[in-house]
Amino acid sequence: MDYAGIDARNLRFPVNRPLTDPERREQLDPARSTGVAPRIGLSLIKFNSTYIELVDRWYPVKGFNVWLSIMGALAFVPASLYMLIKLIILGEPFAEDERWILWCFWAVIVPLSLFILGGIVWLFRSECFRWTHYPMRVDRRSRQIHFFRQDGTVATGAWDRLFFFIGESTTPPIGRTNDLRVHFLSDDGATVLETFSLGYEYMGGRQDVLGIWEFIREYMESSEAELAGLSRMAPIYMPIHDRKEGFVFGVVRTFANFSRWPWLHLVFSLPYSFIGMARWLAMTTSRIPAWPAEVHASSAIKEDDPHRRDWRDNPPLGFVDDKWPLICTAIGVLTAIWILYTIEQALDLRY
Repeated sequence: MDYAGIDARNLRFPVNRPLTDPERREQLDPARSTGVAPRIGLSLIKFNSTYIELVDRWYPVKGFNVWLSIMGALAFVPASLYMLIKLIILGEPFAEDERWILWCFWAVIVPLSLFILGGIVWLFRSECFRWTHYPMRVDRRSRQIHFFRQDGTVATGAWDRLFFFIGESTTPPIGRTNDLRVHFLSDDGATVLETFSLGYEYMGGRQDVLGIWEFIREYMESSEAELAGLSRMAPIYMPIHDRKEGFVFGVVRTFANFSRWPWLHLVFSLPYSFIGMARWLAMTTSRIPAWPAEVHASSAIKEDDPHRRDWRDNPPLGFVDDKWPLICTAIGVLTAIWILYTIEQALDLRY
C-alpha cells in the first residue's frame, strides 16, 4: 500500500533541502485554473463557508498495516517460539561437534528474529494507538491551511505563500502514484522546510489529483454565493470529525477502494474482510485529533451558515456501496474458516 510521507525512515518526505527542478515544473498556481473539472471524491470531512476539512493520504488504506502485522505475527511468532522451546530449551544437549548449531542460533537466528519482530511491531504501531486520522483544514476566510502533524502538533501556512505542486512517489507494490503536495519554504523561497500531502486519490491518476486541486482552489477563490455547487460534489462526508469511525463504515470505506469495480469486492473478499476488521481495531485504539483553541477561534462557523455540511447530511447509501461490502466481508470470513477447516481435516487424515 502507498504510505509515502508517513513518519518512517525512507518513507518521510525529504526536507531541509533545496527545491528540485521537477518540483518547480509541477508547481500549481492558485490563481490559475488547470482546466480539469473539480472533484473531491471521498476526501471531505466538513464543508462550510469558513473552511473545508479533509482526510490525510493514509486514511483510505488504514488497517492494511495492522492486518499485515497480525498476519506476520501469526506466521512468525509460533514458529520461532516452537524452535526456541523444542530445540534449545527442551531439546537434547548438543554434542561437542554440534555446538555450532547453538552458536548459529544465538548469533544469527535470534538477531534476525528480533529484527523481524521489530518490523511487525512497527507495522502494528503505525496505525494503532495513534490518531484516527490526520486532518487538514483549508480556511478561506483567514486564507490559511492547518495541517495536523503525525506527532499531534499543528502546522499553519498562508495559502498565498505555500508551494503547491503535483508530487510523485514510488511505493512497491503500488508503483508510481501522484498526490497534491505542499511545501513550507524558507524566506528565500528555495529551501523546503516541511512537506504535507494535501490531496490524494487511492488508485487514482494525475487527473484525479488535479481535480482535487481544482476543488480546493475554487473553494478558496469562489464567492460565498458559489459555494453551494461545490458542497454537492462530495458523494458523502467522512464520519470522523467528532467520533471514531464505526465498524460498518470502516468496512464500507475499505471496500470503496474498489468502488468502480464491485465484482472485485468478491474476488478480494478474503483479505479485505480482515483488513476491514484490522481497520476497526486501528480506529478503536486511536485518538480523535483535536485542533488547538487558536485554530478553532480563527475558523469559527456561523450558526446559520447555509453551506454547513458534514456526515449528518449524507444521503442513504445504496446496496453496492453499503450492503454489498458487508456481504463480501461475511463471505471472506466464511472462506477463511472453510480453508482452516480443510487444512485441519487434511492434517488429521495424514497423522
